[in-house]
Amino acid sequence: MKEGSSAIMSTRPYTLTLAKAAQILTEHHLLREIIRGEQWASDPYALPDADTPFTALTYDTRQISAGSLLFIKGRFRPEYLRDADDLGLAAYVAESAYDECTQSTGLIVQNVHKAMCLLAAAYYGNPERDLTMIGITGTKGKTTTAYLTHAILNEYSHGKAALSSSLHTCVDGKTFTPSHLTTPESLDAFRMMRTAVDNGMRYLVMEVSSQAYKVHRVHGITFDIGAFLNISPNHITDHRTPHLRRLPLQQTPTHRQQPH
Repeated sequence: MKEGSSAIMSTRPYTLTLAKAAQILTEHHLLREIIRGEQWASDPYALPDADTPFTALTYDTRQISAGSLLFIKGRFRPEYLRDADDLGLAAYVAESAYDECTQSTGLIVQNVHKAMCLLAAAYYGNPERDLTMIGITGTKGKTTTAYLTHAILNEYSHGKAALSSSLHTCVDGKTFTPSHLTTPESLDAFRMMRTAVDNGMRYLVMEVSSQAYKVHRVHGITFDIGAFLNISPNHITDHRTPHLRRLPLQQTPTHRQQPH
C-alpha cells in the first residue's frame, strides 16, 4: 500500500448559481424561502446575481472566499459570520435565517444536510453517475470488506478503482491517504468522487455507516451494489426509535442498472 498525496487532476466544478440551487431545492421540496437583508422572495430572479456562478462551496466559515456558498449546520454560532461579508460570501444555506449577521443571500431550507448533498452533487457535475458505486454498511466488517472489494476491483480494472473507508481514501487506484470519518461529509464525498472521475476511475468502493444514513450524508445517491453485512445491539444504540432502528436495512443501497 502506497501512502502519500493522491494524484489529483482537474476538479473544475460545474456551474451552480443561485437560480440553479433554488431550482434543485424546490424540485426536492426543500426550499422554504429566499432572503436577502429585509427582502424575502420565492423567486431567485427577484434578487441580484441570480445567474452568477458560485466560486466555492464550504461548511466552514474559515474557508469563506469571494463568491462562495456556505452551508450552516450543526452547532453554529451567529458570531461565526462576523467577517463573512468582508470575505465576499455570496450566499448561505441554512434552516434558519441569519439576515442580522450577513447581507448575503440566504436559502432557507427544510433540511440543510439533504440540501448540501444535492447541491454538492450538482456543483461537482454528479460524478457518482460516472462511477460504479459499491456501498458497504453493517455493524462489523465494513472496512475489511471494503479493502477486499477494492483490491479485487482494482486488479480487475487495472487500477481504476477508488476507495472511501474509515482508514484511507484512494482516488487514483494506488495512493492511500488517511481518512477522518467512516463516511465523509457529502460535500467532501462529492469532491472526492469528482477527483476520482477526473483521475480515470471507474469504480468507487464506499464504507457507509448507519450514522451517515441518519444524517443524510449519502442522500440522493443510488448505489449500483449494496452490501449489508450484519447488525448487532451496539450498532443501534444511537437509533432510539423503531424507525431509526430499521434505517440501515430500509436504506440499504439499491441496485442501479447502468453500463460501465
